[in-house]
Amino acid sequence: MKWFKIYFAFPSVICLLLIACTSTKKVVQQSEVPLDKLVDNAIRKSLICLAKSVEEVKDTALYPTYGTKTLQWQLKSSDDWTSGFYPGCFWLAYELSKKQQFRQWAIDWTKGIERQKYNTKTHDLGFRFGCSFGNGLRLLPNDTATSHYKDILLTAANTMDKRFSPAIGSYTSDWDFKPLPNSVPVVIDIMMNLELLLWTSQHIGDTARYNRCLCHIATSYRDLVRADASSFHIARYDKITGKLLNQGQLQGDVDSSTWSRGHSWMVYGLVVAYRFTKDTQYLDKAMAVADYFFKHLPKDRIANWDFQSTLDYRDATASAVVCSALLEMQGYLKDPLKQRYYLSKAERILESLCKPPYFSEGKGTNCLLLHCTQYYHRTPNTDVPCSFGDYYFMESLLRYKYIQLKSK
Repeated sequence: MKWFKIYFAFPSVICLLLIACTSTKKVVQQSEVPLDKLVDNAIRKSLICLAKSVEEVKDTALYPTYGTKTLQWQLKSSDDWTSGFYPGCFWLAYELSKKQQFRQWAIDWTKGIERQKYNTKTHDLGFRFGCSFGNGLRLLPNDTATSHYKDILLTAANTMDKRFSPAIGSYTSDWDFKPLPNSVPVVIDIMMNLELLLWTSQHIGDTARYNRCLCHIATSYRDLVRADASSFHIARYDKITGKLLNQGQLQGDVDSSTWSRGHSWMVYGLVVAYRFTKDTQYLDKAMAVADYFFKHLPKDRIANWDFQSTLDYRDATASAVVCSALLEMQGYLKDPLKQRYYLSKAERILESLCKPPYFSEGKGTNCLLLHCTQYYHRTPNTDVPCSFGDYYFMESLLRYKYIQLKSK
């Protein structure tokens, strides 16, 4: 059973990674440090931070969401959409280190999410279950501690699949703080949750579910991606007829702008779509949306929270998500020039993520990535760490190491 297929494309020799991470030599000028050394340092110190975070969080029924301005974790129950990322980080830490303590922490914090498998009020079950139970089943497919994970994933996917609207041709959301009369929202975030549905559709041979996923992707790309490859966050439809009513932003600055993290969700989701379908149209679309992302990055390659906003607040998470997606995508490209181009883009983003001011090294915190933004206009979680930023940062580190191992 394979959850994230990219991890299985390379030799299973992750135990070598810790050996590569043990160097403690200091270089006077950080900018001169090669990327492989920056990544090794980031892995080693991220594992230390994660281990220390257990003392901060304490309760296995609580999950980090966003950090405070003093870089302490805010905690919520598994009801929050972010709950899967903390156990997900432990699963990735176990994959990197093979240390049994990370395995146990991953199991402990994964357990509390099971009760969400019947939650019909959210479109984010893929985030909750894929990062936690999905990673656990992928890494420990024959372990007695995770033998029940498959059934839990299937149940969660069945719950999420009920959100499909045949009239709209898309999976829908309940979340819209400025709805139109009789409208149903579809948000770009759902692209990230399709992985759970695509995996289960292939696992149980459900062609109808598989086709619903493809229908959702087509609808979302048509109605959420503009002609210039920028993106809306939300599209609203008539709940009866499925007619498109309008498009705009919820977490972005204004309706005509592009929210960078939502844009990153689309890049990543299209790469996942190719992984399951091998249909090259999804690679072409992913490259188009990624190219727009690159064109609007500042010099340090960490995205502003909204690409058109004059409010200068970075969202390191957006860059981390795109980085991880590109590290997977480059492995699918047949053209060596394109492969090298997109790999180099990922490497330059990862270089920035692995260094201050974005990597938390020396800040005395258990959070990994700094300078993330939830959504500026409606929450105080601006310029703070976030659990999903940490997850996609760790996933990027892991994928980069696999690419290194493959090239040797």
